[in-house]
Amino acid sequence: MITNLRYADNIILLATSEAELPELVDRLNRVSRKYSLLINVDKTKVMANDGIACRVLIQNELLEQVATFPYLGSLITEDGECTTEFRTRSYRKQAIWASRQKIWKSHSIPISTKIRLMNALVWPVATYGCESWTLRKNLKKHVLTPLR
Repeated sequence: MITNLRYADNIILLATSEAELPELVDRLNRVSRKYSLLINVDKTKVMANDGIACRVLIQNELLEQVATFPYLGSLITEDGECTTEFRTRSYRKQAIWASRQKIWKSHSIPISTKIRLMNALVWPVATYGCESWTLRKNLKKHVLTPLR
């Protein structure tokens, strides 16, 4: 079973119970100290996906519990939904689209160029971080909704 995900200097600990999380954090802290690495208590946050309050201490300091946090450009929420992240990406996509109205309406620019611009400018903004989205039926229909 995977208990932690590591990316660069970020670690996400995954606990199956409220009691298991302090144990995982304590183990991580012990091993880190062994290699002269310190966990920054001010930057370390705790999130419970079931809304239960977690009391996790590092170096006798209580870690802040949050309901959401940005991670690698995506907004992670305690309910595991990606609705907020999806809406944010959708608004950004529409802003990029709207800022290029002259291009889209121009008759002198070939459609093939417009498609290439769409693929290069709009879709990357709309789909950034989509690997972490949990798409439910109600959001799936909106993913490929045409731009307005």
